[in-house]
Amino acid sequence: MNLLSALTALLYATHTVMADCYFPVEMQGEFMTQWKESQDIAYTSISLTYNSVPSWGICHSRHKDNVILRDTNSRTGSECFRCIRIRQRSINVNQVHVRDLNQCYDSEAEAMASCPTEVEVTQRSVEEIMLYKTRGFYGESAVTQIHCPFNGRWKFAYNNAADKSAGSCASEQSEAGGCPSEYMIDLKFRNCDFPDFDMSFQCLGHWQGEDGLNYLSLLDTKLPQLGEEPRPRYRCAVYESDLHTGVTYLALSNDSTCVNQLTDHLTGYETLRLERKNHKQPTPELSQQRFPAWSQGDWGKLKIRGSELIYQNSEELTTYHADALISPGNGKMLAKISTACGDLGYACVALEKRTSNILEMKIGKIDATLDVSLCSDAEYMDAQPWVAVGKEVIRTPCPLSGNFHGVIPDAEGLCARSRTSCQRPDQMEYQVYNCENSTEVYEDRLYQCYGQFKDDRDGLVYTLTQRLDLPHQECFVGTSDERQHFVMEAGAHCARGKAPRDNGMVMKKESETQCNVLDAIPSISDNLYNDLTANRPVSPRLTPSLRPHQNVEHKHHGHHGGHHNGNHHAQAVPVQQQEPAADNQPTAGSGSQNVTCSSIILLLAAALMLKFL
Repeated sequence: MNLLSALTALLYATHTVMADCYFPVEMQGEFMTQWKESQDIAYTSISLTYNSVPSWGICHSRHKDNVILRDTNSRTGSECFRCIRIRQRSINVNQVHVRDLNQCYDSEAEAMASCPTEVEVTQRSVEEIMLYKTRGFYGESAVTQIHCPFNGRWKFAYNNAADKSAGSCASEQSEAGGCPSEYMIDLKFRNCDFPDFDMSFQCLGHWQGEDGLNYLSLLDTKLPQLGEEPRPRYRCAVYESDLHTGVTYLALSNDSTCVNQLTDHLTGYETLRLERKNHKQPTPELSQQRFPAWSQGDWGKLKIRGSELIYQNSEELTTYHADALISPGNGKMLAKISTACGDLGYACVALEKRTSNILEMKIGKIDATLDVSLCSDAEYMDAQPWVAVGKEVIRTPCPLSGNFHGVIPDAEGLCARSRTSCQRPDQMEYQVYNCENSTEVYEDRLYQCYGQFKDDRDGLVYTLTQRLDLPHQECFVGTSDERQHFVMEAGAHCARGKAPRDNGMVMKKESETQCNVLDAIPSISDNLYNDLTANRPVSPRLTPSLRPHQNVEHKHHGHHGGHHNGNHHAQAVPVQQQEPAADNQPTAGSGSQNVTCSSIILLLAAALMLKFL
């Protein structure tokens, strides 16, 4: 089915089937899951459509990760409800937790009371169901290539702790590799306690679980041959990897779940210790320089420690290692560039501190010769894009405080609105809805704002955000005049060259957020998303979101029906130019107890200062 056909079908379904809530397009598709009723490891297919899981029920209401499904009681034929907790772990993997999938309650309230809690998920006291995508509904790949969390060439030791008769392997001849394809892990067992054989896994996704462990989902690409023991097609592992030392510990479950005979990275059905071959030593050519102190630490896909920088490029599926050598100044560093698969040459690495939460990096064109001109020649630097990364050092309010709305210019009949709250001004809800019926919502998202910065060269303001309902980073660019804000998408890494004033969505303020003093004090139990999405009908988006992981500078999230002048319009965080300091002074609210969020923040800051004086 092509994109237009998918869009037509989705629109038709929206207008002919009444439903209460909808699943994000990123979650939809055909999936394989392990069939629990089989004594052997077998699989069954499950569909996740825009508004239902056909074998489980129709989407009735969403409450963050918890979804209430409406079904028919098989005994009485009456309407009943069940709760599932569902999270997308990667574009290829959804994870479901449920207390009892066979239990269907008479009322929505009873079903809500049965929803698994985060503590129960952490303690593994509720049932887990892993969904592995085999087909998308909108033309995307059945299995999208995902960057493995560790890569290179390794020697490894293997042990089957659960089945001693299966043998072990600590032979120097055994080797593993992820070169040059960093989305694969190949294992070659040689001179072990069992006959030689090869295994090959494709990485489907990796994530940090509620228990703090690092999980990895794998697809076994080699089917068992005649005479070999059957084994799971999908595997789940817990890993602990140190990119600096090159040592990775990996433990696998005994099936396709993430719970059976799997405790941590050292304890599982099978365990491996991977040690990178020819792990690089400190570069001897010149005395090493350290990257700036402010840049040190873990920025997600970018990690900096001392003189070493490691960047996992998800678009190229390549991990770059940069060893700082010479600092010519101006935030630039000449560095030796390599990957886990070998040396590449030399390049200039530029780092810019945009805010306390946002760093931008650029690796220049790689050359075989070390020369200071690599940092000054436009040919080597200007053509390379900036990469924006963020981490939450301090909570930063989203740039447009209050309630805003606008008309999406290239999607007929669709409007958008944004909203911030007093409890969490650093988070923002964004919705796409029917302009003629504002209660008909097609898209409902929640964003964590890292902050915003202005690029003096184009005069535009960039806002870096993290989706909280799906695991994606997104950046938005905008500009303002006295009356309105112009906003559009800027990809995952704040790509330059956008024209929001010409092609962006116009956002106008509806109202200021009025805060009660007590509302501005955050609490541990604060849950903005539950408040925003509880019992609200959410319709499917009109255009599917295709998220290829290669050869894309901009990821289209698709709530609009087409393109306008080759650019996409923003679906989320509106941004504004930095206002003069005078504009940030407290303003009067509508009543004696109401003031603006900025006023509350200033009051709280003053109170804290007085407390510690």
